Amino acid sequence: MREVIRIARRMVSTLQKFPFETRNGEHYFAQHPNAYYQRKRSGYQGVTFENQAKLPSLPVPELEETLRKYIQTIRPFCQTRNQLEEQKALCAKFAQDEGPELQQRLTRFAAESRNWLSRFWDDQAYLEYDDPVVPYVSYFYAHKPLPNSHAKIQSDPLIKATAIIVSVLRFLEAIKDEALPAEMIKNHPFCMNSFHLMFNNARIPGNGKDSNVFYSLHEHNYITVALKGNFYTVRTHNDDGKVLEPVNIWYQLYEITTRLSGRVQELTNAGIGTLTSQPRSEWYQSYSELMSNPMSRRSLDAIHQSSFMVCLDLDTSPVSWEEKSRFAWHGDGINRYYDKPLQFFVAKNGTSGFLAEHSKMDGTPTLLLNDYVCRQLRNLDVNTFMDQLKLEPFVEAIGAEHLPFLMTPAIRDQIKLAHSRFLRETAEHDLKVWHYNRFGKNAIKAFGFSPDSFIQQVIQLAVYKYLQKQVPTYEAASTRRFFKGRTETGRSVSVESAKFVADWEDPDVTDHEKITSLRASATAHTAYLKTASAGHGVDRHLFGLKNMLRTDEAVPDLFKDSLFKYSSTWLVSTSQLSSEYFEGYGWSQVNDNGFGLAYMLNKEWLHINIVNKPAASGLSVSKLHYFLTQAADEMFELLSKSEQPSSKL
Repeated sequence: MREVIRIARRMVSTLQKFPFETRNGEHYFAQHPNAYYQRKRSGYQGVTFENQAKLPSLPVPELEETLRKYIQTIRPFCQTRNQLEEQKALCAKFAQDEGPELQQRLTRFAAESRNWLSRFWDDQAYLEYDDPVVPYVSYFYAHKPLPNSHAKIQSDPLIKATAIIVSVLRFLEAIKDEALPAEMIKNHPFCMNSFHLMFNNARIPGNGKDSNVFYSLHEHNYITVALKGNFYTVRTHNDDGKVLEPVNIWYQLYEITTRLSGRVQELTNAGIGTLTSQPRSEWYQSYSELMSNPMSRRSLDAIHQSSFMVCLDLDTSPVSWEEKSRFAWHGDGINRYYDKPLQFFVAKNGTSGFLAEHSKMDGTPTLLLNDYVCRQLRNLDVNTFMDQLKLEPFVEAIGAEHLPFLMTPAIRDQIKLAHSRFLRETAEHDLKVWHYNRFGKNAIKAFGFSPDSFIQQVIQLAVYKYLQKQVPTYEAASTRRFFKGRTETGRSVSVESAKFVADWEDPDVTDHEKITSLRASATAHTAYLKTASAGHGVDRHLFGLKNMLRTDEAVPDLFKDSLFKYSSTWLVSTSQLSSEYFEGYGWSQVNDNGFGLAYMLNKEWLHINIVNKPAASGLSVSKLHYFLTQAADEMFELLSKSEQPSSKL
């Protein structure tokens, strides 16, 4: 039982395909179904997925409702009255001609599925997307350093990594026991589907379309650890399925960094993970060659089946906001495996972070996982934990193992090319962190604003100050109140936001009028986001109607219109995920002509990770950083001067 790869080799031949019990359309590979193991678990509760059958299906909005909302959202981009009338005429023509038939098809299609959007969205937004997942798709969190009271953990990367692994395993055990409570938000049960899909899985490159593979949580009790571009297995449970003591986790990490890493230096496999940074079509070619060799195939299977990945970056010590963001976002392109959905990182100085592969998971489940891990680390009794590491490790039946690959000349050339491209791609992106300490969501609430709506107004005003205009702005709105719900678009530019930014910059508008416009814009933003989260936004419905077109049918004039296309060209893409235990969250811009703005709203501070491609866009992250500060300062100062907050700031 000692060699994980030998176990994996034996198990692969006996794995069967089982549907997930929540009937989510996905399957996992296992020797036995989950129920076989759950019956044996004394702590099994069965509550995590208890509401899945009760969740409503994703609705199909009425056609007239969507077209009416669309007209309202494009008003700020219409330069003339005639342009607005042209849009109304296009919508009226669509509503009269092609629209009803496409709506009828979508309604029939939706009747056969509890989430009509799921397959279209997963495929076209992710699995058929050819650009590299890093830096273009995956998202990251940068963890706050532990407090001085935990310096013994924070200052030692192997101890910090051990603590992270132990904490993640606690979370994983809760998923196995289905003991994680099903989420309820304002009396709405939220879909927990992503928690089925977090562990023991991988994204697999394909010929024109990728796929995802899932394995039993109960049968692959090990993780993958990366060091200097090589991969190792680390056992996490004993033969009875019990989580190993921290000293046995630490000992295997120590083995990797001493005995094993020295042993493989002459026959290094460094760089296999770099291949996952390629465009998907090119990675598929490299992957096919690797899979043609039995040894390489077994190593890839071992990585895919492992619970999650931990990357030890022991030759780097990120310090600044920007360094920590890049450390978690993309690293060096060598000591990573970007197709693994859950990757944790620990640097030489104890800096830690996380990266998520996005194709099957949006941010809220991974936010919960990372927030839990960071809280667990801070709640550790340091002396007790350090004493646990002083125990004698049980080494007879455990031991880290190196995963070997056949490094042909062709594979070595592909790695070299992939890394060169990776360095070029990441260098094309500029990144600057706006970490604002003057106020946070406590002050925003004291002024009577929704914190999310308020920071969206800060963003709109900053962009307007910079560009002298508003541009199409996306905000992710969660649709998890529906079965397999993911996201809908919140359109942040509105008639009200256009008036707000214009009024704010007009010296002839009074302070009272500026604040009135600000409040009206924030209220409109909140209203649209609620509508989007309820499945009645504009963009996903129109996306669904487009997918009802048959290959031999002409594209409706509305869908071909330049303003229609421009209104969903996300030149500013935004999303919020917040934790008091993070100091970074981010991803790439969606459109190379614009910005990606990932933001956190915390009690006493605000944080935005600003990313763009300066050469492609002609825009500066430093200038937007400046205007964000100016906008936030001006709004706070005017509210402080003109209105009495409801509580002390």
